[in-house]
Amino acid sequence: MSGSSLAVVALVAGVLIVNPASADPPPPVDPAAAAAALAAPATTPAPPPRPTNATDAAAQLDQVQREAEALTEQWHAAQDALTARQQDVTNFQNAVGPAKAAVDVAKANEESYRKQVDAVAMATFESGNLDQFNALLASGSPQDFLDQMSALESLSSQYKEALGQLSAEVDKTTAAQSDADAAVARAQAAVAQATKAEQDLGARKKDAEMRIDEAEKLLAQLSPQQRRDRNGPGADAPDITGSGVGVEALRAAATQLGKPYVWGAEGPNSYDCSGLTSWAFKKAGVTLPRSSSQQALVGRAVSWDQLQPGDLVFYYSPVSHVGIYAGNGTFIDAPQSGDVVKYQKVSRSAFTGARRV
Repeated sequence: MSGSSLAVVALVAGVLIVNPASADPPPPVDPAAAAAALAAPATTPAPPPRPTNATDAAAQLDQVQREAEALTEQWHAAQDALTARQQDVTNFQNAVGPAKAAVDVAKANEESYRKQVDAVAMATFESGNLDQFNALLASGSPQDFLDQMSALESLSSQYKEALGQLSAEVDKTTAAQSDADAAVARAQAAVAQATKAEQDLGARKKDAEMRIDEAEKLLAQLSPQQRRDRNGPGADAPDITGSGVGVEALRAAATQLGKPYVWGAEGPNSYDCSGLTSWAFKKAGVTLPRSSSQQALVGRAVSWDQLQPGDLVFYYSPVSHVGIYAGNGTFIDAPQSGDVVKYQKVSRSAFTGARRV
């Protein structure tokens, strides 16, 4: 089999294999959360009664903020899934052309060789040296006869072996084309899934925008002191030492201190939680998924007592918030609407896992 056809078979096989994001077990998060979110119908919970004063507004704000952030992260997860499916379509389609081309080349090679064999056979027939009787008549001794027959059998064996190899190559490349055709079908299914994901994405984005709008109205009812009390104090900035991807991402995130939290934002002027972490790690040379739930599947799992600066820290189950551990029990994150990127103490009660990239 030629190198080109081997490459095509390898290409198709490679396209059909899906590698796991990590060999380590993820934190307590459903790995199929994004897919399940896409499959589930988007529903909007009935809004609570409108608060009539700032105290009631503050009481409702926590729940609305959590709902809005969770919906925003589901939106990011849906975008991640849509991007992955679109890449699948591209990969599958890219495998089709080379596979079909390899089949055409193999068949052409086989046909060309068959014509050569036919030409040699015809020339041998016309010269009268084709069969055993002619070989016997032309031989001067029994040994001459055996020599001529051996030569004829050797020639026949060589032609047969060569044709067998060419036929085998046709079979293998035809199998590769069959795999490519299956890839086309997979691509078509991926297109349908991507379309469904895009539609559901729009519905979930509307849900998130409704919750965001509600939260913004509640925030507007808080007094300046209530806002300060709600956001809570920041933690002191730790000394950032060491090296590695996580530490470099931590350093990058520290350059964004004081920038506002905005739902769906990914910098450089404002961020949501996963927008900050994905921006910081990209500055360190690593591309993370956009959503916190998918970021919770990369790298390897780290327990609470093993946290090191640069580790991704996740809140809630299912995951809907993320920051970067900075040491001394603190992390840097984009906390919530009305607040800014800052250092905070890591909440043990909200902590549900960490990953080291």
